[in-house]
Amino acid sequence: MSTEIVKIDPKEFGIEDTKAADIQAQFQPMLDKMVELENDYNEVLTLPVEEKETAKKARELRLKYIKIRTATLDIHKKQKAFYLSGGRFVDGWMNAQKFASLGKEEKLEEIEKYAENLEKERLEKLQSEREAALAPYEVENIETLSLAKMADNVWENFLAGSKANYESKKKAEQEAREAEEKRRKEEEAEREKVRLENERLKKEAEELKALREKRSQELAPYVVFIREYSKVLDMDEETYQKEFADIKQGAEAQWEADRQKAAEEEKERNRLIDEQKKKNIEEAKKRKEAEEKAEKERKDREAAEKALEAEKQRQAEAAAEAERLAELELSKGDKDKMQSLIDDLTALKTKYQFKSKKHKALYEAIKELITKTVTYVEGKQ
Repeated sequence: MSTEIVKIDPKEFGIEDTKAADIQAQFQPMLDKMVELENDYNEVLTLPVEEKETAKKARELRLKYIKIRTATLDIHKKQKAFYLSGGRFVDGWMNAQKFASLGKEEKLEEIEKYAENLEKERLEKLQSEREAALAPYEVENIETLSLAKMADNVWENFLAGSKANYESKKKAEQEAREAEEKRRKEEEAEREKVRLENERLKKEAEELKALREKRSQELAPYVVFIREYSKVLDMDEETYQKEFADIKQGAEAQWEADRQKAAEEEKERNRLIDEQKKKNIEEAKKRKEAEEKAEKERKDREAAEKALEAEKQRQAEAAAEAERLAELELSKGDKDKMQSLIDDLTALKTKYQFKSKKHKALYEAIKELITKTVTYVEGKQ
């Protein structure tokens, strides 16, 4: 590191050399000490960082740098305070001068520019007068024109030209309005002409529509006899009347022929209906006779079946009665035997004596069964 690196040019700050030398003399001792420490700094950078001795030397050197920096800050503070106080002292002298000369410059300037101000006022008044003179003629951007500076002859020509331009413009506008009015009237006349023509066409169309509707009503009964219906609707009146008469005559002739044909067909239908009625009556009569015959045969068959069934029933009842009587006859000897069996069963209830409870209980159950058996047999006799 060298002092050249930190050299400061006082001219960059607008400071005279003598005053710059005084300021530099305050800071130079600190810069010299920085130069003295440069070799020690470079030496520490080359030492092994892991050794304690290196750390010790680095700390000692760092503290020296701190001492130089803090001393430099003190010098800076004192020098700056001095110059700040000097600035305020200079401001005080300046303010004293301003107070002493307060209002004098303005007054002197007013006297100095008296004639100039009078001319300015005259020009402003003239500008206003000339703007007012031009106002009726609709001059564009009038406020930007230096009218007051024009010579009188120039101004008079300018005014005359502005008036002529205005009058020419107004004349052109009037002519344009008159031309527009003429065009408007012509358009209105044309529209009226078109309107009247449309009304005429509309009226003709309505009359034609009414005529077609009237003819459509007249032709409605005969429409099936008309080949070119639309053509007939649009015929002139004389041709239409002749065509309508022919259509009507032809239709009525056709209708008469159709009525005669329908009458003949109706007569033939009635004849066929009568024949069918007679045929239906004969067939109904035959069906009724066949149904009556079948009904009689059915009733006769049912009567025979009932008689046969009654006979079978009678024979079955007779057989059952005969069987009952035979069974009754056979059971006359067995009744005494059955009574003897009942007596024997009843005697068993008192025939035996038992000592043990078990057999006594069993004997009582047997006697109860004997009683039930005897009761059942007696009920069946």
